Amino acid sequence: MARVILLSLLLLTGCDQSDSGLAHLTEYLSRLSTVTGTALESQALPRFDLAPPLPDKAGYATNQQIDLIDFLSLTGCSLQVNLGRRNTQLGRTASPSQRLLLDLEFLDLAPACIELLETRGDTELAATIRVASDDREQALPSAVFDAVLLGAEWRAFWHADSTLGDYPQQTSSLVEQTVTSLSAMTAPWLNGNWSADNRAFELLLSDVRAGDGGELLLATSQLVWALERANALLTKTQSERPLCPFGQSTERSRALQRVVQQFFVGNVQPWVVSLRRRAELIHEPTQRLEIVLTNSITQPYQDWVMARDALLLQLTRMTRQHVQAVQATLTSCQQD
Repeated sequence: MARVILLSLLLLTGCDQSDSGLAHLTEYLSRLSTVTGTALESQALPRFDLAPPLPDKAGYATNQQIDLIDFLSLTGCSLQVNLGRRNTQLGRTASPSQRLLLDLEFLDLAPACIELLETRGDTELAATIRVASDDREQALPSAVFDAVLLGAEWRAFWHADSTLGDYPQQTSSLVEQTVTSLSAMTAPWLNGNWSADNRAFELLLSDVRAGDGGELLLATSQLVWALERANALLTKTQSERPLCPFGQSTERSRALQRVVQQFFVGNVQPWVVSLRRRAELIHEPTQRLEIVLTNSITQPYQDWVMARDALLLQLTRMTRQHVQAVQATLTSCQQD
């Protein structure tokens, strides 16, 4: 029977499912407890929180300030408008993404302004603008990291409500396209091409906010919680109430086979398959984006990535461990 279960898992490609994964897991646990005669240990569903770290409130800072006199001397430079926007109340309280766009525009406009000032003979102000430009260029990787991977939109991407419904049934491939487009947009900025489509960038971040990374992590944590309990129950059954104490199949062993086939292979496993597919769709473009920004990723964020990836690995690992636990429980049962 163990071989039949394993073959079913290998051949299964998924099916439509209207009920929630947690409901299927809960029912499976209950059925396992009933057929084995082993009580489940009381254990509440753990609270889940695996959001990316919050950004440093101070953020990155530029060392070079351009005073009012310098600002007025920039007449004729497009850069003057950029500095004007930054120095407004809105500019001073702008989001990381808006500050990034202002920095990119500054870097893009600075060379022409420096050339104009030098033509006028205002070499001191030209030098001031050059220092400010160099300062922003040096801080740019951190600015991109703060805006993209520490921004409110990315945190929303990895946030989940407490209930999942029929997740991941009501999802689309938009998230893959969005994160891939974000990688393609940010990479040139870190290589000296500072031209930016402000509207396109903000729209991408808006789409990121609607992503389902958090739901994926929550669903995975629920799976791990349930299968750890199932494995513990089967281990306890083997030691305290073996199904086939005399080596022959029993009504209990046959009942376990039916429960595993109907409720695990039939209900839980299709949900796990759909979660693995969703994980591949989300994780691959996410890794590409993080590779683009690897030089500016902080240790707290790296720690979060390791915890996130370790959890997603459990989608396959816990399923395999559970199949092994079922096989071990039935190993002494000679088939009829």
